[in-house]
Amino acid sequence: MGKAQILDTPMGKIAKSLLDEGVQLGVSSRGMGSIEKQEGISVVRDDFMLTTAADIVADPSAPDAFVNGIMEGKEWVWEGGILKERHISEMKRSIDTAPSHELQERIVKAFEAYVSNKLI
Repeated sequence: MGKAQILDTPMGKIAKSLLDEGVQLGVSSRGMGSIEKQEGISVVRDDFMLTTAADIVADPSAPDAFVNGIMEGKEWVWEGGILKERHISEMKRSIDTAPSHELQERIVKAFEAYVSNKLI
């Protein structure tokens, strides 16, 4: 997870227009370092250095590397080694634990809470 700012440059204006039209953009990073084989798997070694913060791409190589939205001014928590936004985390937990007969109701409730910026 991270925070990004789209600059008011020609390319930034293109990215903003795509986002405004509902296009889901991905992000990609580049780095340098060495890898070693461990049990048939390539593992990145400790000498890895990130060379770019993030590039906007249409087709990221990682399946979860799509931008899901902007979350400013929210309460972030460290959970299981991952930085998460508390409100979204609570909504997800409510939906994930819903019995099938309550699922649709919880999804609607979470959406309404998100739109109105209230905790569920």
